[in-house]
Amino acid sequence: MLYLNEEFRKLFLGSDPYKVLAELKGNVYRQVKTRKTFQFEYNGKSYFAKLHTGVGWLEIFKNLIQFKRPVLGARNEWVALNLLKKIPINTMTVVAYGEQGWNPAKLKSFIITEDLAQTISLEDYCLDWLKSNPSVFVRRVLIRRVAIIASLLHSNGICHRDLYLCHFLLHKKEGDLPKLSLIDLHRALIRSKLPTRWILKDIAGLYYSAMNIGLSRRDLLYFIRQYSILNKEFTFRGNKTFWMLVEVKALKMYKKLGPAR
Repeated sequence: MLYLNEEFRKLFLGSDPYKVLAELKGNVYRQVKTRKTFQFEYNGKSYFAKLHTGVGWLEIFKNLIQFKRPVLGARNEWVALNLLKKIPINTMTVVAYGEQGWNPAKLKSFIITEDLAQTISLEDYCLDWLKSNPSVFVRRVLIRRVAIIASLLHSNGICHRDLYLCHFLLHKKEGDLPKLSLIDLHRALIRSKLPTRWILKDIAGLYYSAMNIGLSRRDLLYFIRQYSILNKEFTFRGNKTFWMLVEVKALKMYKKLGPAR
C-alpha cells in the first residue's frame, strides 16, 4: 500500500520511497534496530518520519507468548491517526504512508506527518507548577481538555497505550483557550469495545505522569467528572473500585520507574 499527498508524490516520483527516506538527512529523535524517527525539512516545511524495517520473528513470538498483539510497523499509527481525525481529536496530519512485503517479520513501512510546530508538551508546560501554581481557570481548562481527549479515545474503542502528559502537545498560538493535540500512537490498540483493563492502563499511565505537578484532590475529582460525561460507567460514585485500581497501578509505576520526568 502507498499513500502520498501531492507534495510527496513529487519527492518520491520514480524512486523507491524507502530508499529516499533512508538517505534523507534530518534530526534523529529515536533510533533502534527496527525503527527510526527523525525530523526533516522539505520545500520549506517541517515533517516527522518513522521508518520501520521489520521487527523480526523473535519480537513477534515474545509478544504472542505474553498475549500481546505485536506492532509490526507504521500501519497501527496510520489507522489510529485517521480514526482520530474522524472522532475528532486534534493530532498529526499524515502526508505519506507506505507498507511493503508479506512476511510479518520483515515488513517494511513508513509514515510521514506534518510537524506540529509552535507547541510544547504538557509534561514540559506543567514542570514548574509546584513552584508557580497556575490559575484555577488554566488548570481546570487543561484538565478538562485532557479528560475529554481520553474519554473520546476510550468511548471509540482506542487505547493509546502510552497515554502520558508528554504526548499531549499544547499549541502556543491558539487564542485565549488552549488547544491540545495528541501524538505518538505507534502502539495504539483499537477494538469495537475497549476492555476495562486497557482503559485502566491508559488512565493509570496518565495519572502516573501527572503525579509531580501538584494536582489537588479536587483537580482529580474534576478530571473524573469530565471523563465520565462520555463514559458514564466510570463515575466516581458508580465505580469507586476502578478509580482505586487506577491509583494503585499508578503508584506501582511510580515506585518502579520513579518520577515521570
